Amino acid sequence: MRHHAQCSCMQGFSRRGLLGLGVGAIAASAIRPALAIDQGYEAMLVKCIDPRFTTNTWAYMAGRGWQNQYSQFNIAGGPIGVVAPVFSDWHKTFWDNLDISVKLHNVKRVVGITHRDCGAAAVAYGDRIKTDKAYETQMNSEALRMFRAEVKKHQPQVIVELGIMDLSGAVEPVT
Repeated sequence: MRHHAQCSCMQGFSRRGLLGLGVGAIAASAIRPALAIDQGYEAMLVKCIDPRFTTNTWAYMAGRGWQNQYSQFNIAGGPIGVVAPVFSDWHKTFWDNLDISVKLHNVKRVVGITHRDCGAAAVAYGDRIKTDKAYETQMNSEALRMFRAEVKKHQPQVIVELGIMDLSGAVEPVT
């Protein structure tokens, strides 16, 4: 069928209306990935709020192939903030968040990262942590192991990985 100038089949569609329709279709296709069904996340990263480590923790998680496949919980001290008695008012918030993250996003593992030269660690364990690297390592490791034990109590099926990040971004695993 051939259309002509007097044809009424396209009546009501101006050039501006057709342009708007096209722009709308493009916009809808651009947001489609955001509307995809949530298949869950590989991990939840628990880290400190210290901005010196934001890029390094992102690079660490991306290096594991998990970019856009993990959630984050940022709190002063990271895992230290979740278990140290001095921060006890914060603990429930983390456990509630972990619970909902596992339920909503099927989080399979928790990655707990502390870091060197952490102000929250000094609040929790004293100023010696700033001047004695062996003590700093010991206290970070103890806090991380306590963190793992607590995660396992709350979510026994979740894998827990632990590490201490140095100022260069290198992560020392804690077993």
